[in-house]
Amino acid sequence: MTRNVRPAVTVTDPYPHATVEEFLGEATANRVLRWLDSDALWLAERNPLYEQYRCGNLLDLLFSDDVRMGTLLLRIAEQAEQVFGRAIERRRIEAGAHKHRAGHYVRTHTDVPHGLTETHRVVITLASSAAPVTGGELVLQGSERFSGNDVVIPHRHDRAVFMELSHRSYHSVLPVQGGVRYSLVLSYWAAPTGSCEPWQRPSPESVPIGLLKVLERLGAHEVPHASRHAERSGRGARTRPLSDHLVGTYRVLRDWGCDPDVCAAGLFHGLYGPRGAGTALLSLLDRGTLREAIGTRAEELVYLYSALDRSSDRLRPGGLLRAKLLGSEKPIDMEAGIAATVFLLAWASLREQVPEVVLSPEEIKELLARLELFSPFVPESAARDLSATFAQ
Repeated sequence: MTRNVRPAVTVTDPYPHATVEEFLGEATANRVLRWLDSDALWLAERNPLYEQYRCGNLLDLLFSDDVRMGTLLLRIAEQAEQVFGRAIERRRIEAGAHKHRAGHYVRTHTDVPHGLTETHRVVITLASSAAPVTGGELVLQGSERFSGNDVVIPHRHDRAVFMELSHRSYHSVLPVQGGVRYSLVLSYWAAPTGSCEPWQRPSPESVPIGLLKVLERLGAHEVPHASRHAERSGRGARTRPLSDHLVGTYRVLRDWGCDPDVCAAGLFHGLYGPRGAGTALLSLLDRGTLREAIGTRAEELVYLYSALDRSSDRLRPGGLLRAKLLGSEKPIDMEAGIAATVFLLAWASLREQVPEVVLSPEEIKELLARLELFSPFVPESAARDLSATFAQ
């Protein structure tokens, strides 16, 4: 575990951050390094922003009796509170791990907190003395452009960097020249002030508090979210509560310009599971309860998300879709606009999970074909976003 050390003084330029040397302590740092070097499953990632490896089985480390990472993450939250002078949530902490070899990098960017992105980050760098790292410096920048005021932090074994994220928290990792650069990336969220529960993070785009309270009563914040697409890809799902994914899906739909009923349906999609590949927090016998909470149209969409056989793809004259409800042998004629909205909920759920979610070429082809089929009933912004995200 982290030793009982007081973090370094917080520096505010170019934005609030602090650096702590020998953070984990020699024994713990070396145990984590050995695991990353020998037991971690590394998945290559390359896009315009970065080239690196991501750890695909970090849960094995988090639940290791040898390292006791659960206690460690809570201790680091305490130190983050000392660094930034703000209360940090304990009910939501995420962790990732990266490996960079020669030529790997992260280009300049900033991660603006908006509910899904953390408010504070702790990066712990690790490296073996047998493969010393050259290059790979973490750079904290005040803008997108490099300047003389940037803070350049060389890679060093068992060094921790605390960062407060905002619209100006630009940062990058310079290209690694030699050695193997490991990093643990720990994500924390500042606890909101006021009467909201910690997982109800306020923002200008917040979900209506009444709907959040319904999610809370259903226990969605206490159930882990797992994506079959992420599991199948070998990446593993983000360690986060189901409520986080549901709120994220709501926001995707809102950003696409969908009406409040559709957004509300996205907030509760899959909760009738398991036919909708969701987590059953509600029985179909309780449809009246949800209908009273979110309205008739929104609840009907939540039901159809679980009940509609989404292999349906044949439009009939008059704007109808010949469809089947799972568990029923007799097909029905459904308004194409309603069916399109059900598909839209499923697509928003997938979109929220990018980049963890990975679709096969066949699934991408199917998604784009249905997107074209339902194009008259899908917001143009949604069609553009989905095509840009999944088209190859």
